[in-house]
This record gives sequence, C-alpha cells and structure tokens, in this order.
Amino acid sequence: MRLLDTGIRAFTHAQGTGVRWLKEELSSLNVKTPLSEGSLEELARAADSAAWAVLDASAGASYLVELRQQLREQATLVQRWTGTDEKMGEQQSVQSFVRIARKYALPRPWKLSEPVAVESRRLRPVNWMKWATAEAQSVA
Repeated sequence: MRLLDTGIRAFTHAQGTGVRWLKEELSSLNVKTPLSEGSLEELARAADSAAWAVLDASAGASYLVELRQQLREQATLVQRWTGTDEKMGEQQSVQSFVRIARKYALPRPWKLSEPVAVESRRLRPVNWMKWATAEAQSVA
C-alpha cells in the first residue's frame, strides 16, 4: 500500500491537484482574498507533508483522503487569517501556516479600539512663555 501511495503522491504533485483542490476549498469557504500562486503552492506542500506524516502514523488511511483533509484545514486557516484578527494558536501546523502567511504577506483585518475623548488639563497654554517674550520685545 505504501508503494501505491508514493505513486499517487508523485502523480498528484505532477498534475497540480493539491493547488486545484485548495482553490476549490477556498472558494467553498467564500474566501475572496486573492492569493499568489507561490503561496497556494506552499500551502499545498505543507498540506502534503502533513498528510504524509499522518499516513506514517496510521496504516489504514488513504493518502488522497488525508490530503483532502489537510487542504481543508489549510483553507480554514486562510479563512480565519483573512477574516479575523484573533490569535491563531500555538499548534505546530498553525505556526507553519502563520510562517507562510507572513512570508507572502497575506492581509489581515485590524480591529481598532473605539475612540475615547480624554480631558487634558493644562494650567497655562504651552506657548505662553513665547507669547509673553514676543510681546515684550515688540514693545521695547
């Protein structure tokens, strides 16, 4: 089975299936942010590595099923990254995604705090001494 999965993996890479599936997942999640081809390829490679690692850990899974699952997780992370400014998490897969997102400068929305007026109390104007000396020089 491992030999068959290796062949399927090579064929999938050659055809660009991972990137195509990732685009489909992003489209199904309504991600409107345009991503560069380089970022899509790197996200697909990260999903491929994660799927291959899962295959090493479990003998019963299929490579294509695991790849689809990992691509779905990558698309979900892209949706969270481009849709909110919340902290992403400390898991290894999330940190790998954050590294890729920063490398390709994927945009994030910024939540601004509500403006609040604060009273400033000054005993005298800041330029009071300059006004006083200017008047004294012009009078003299």
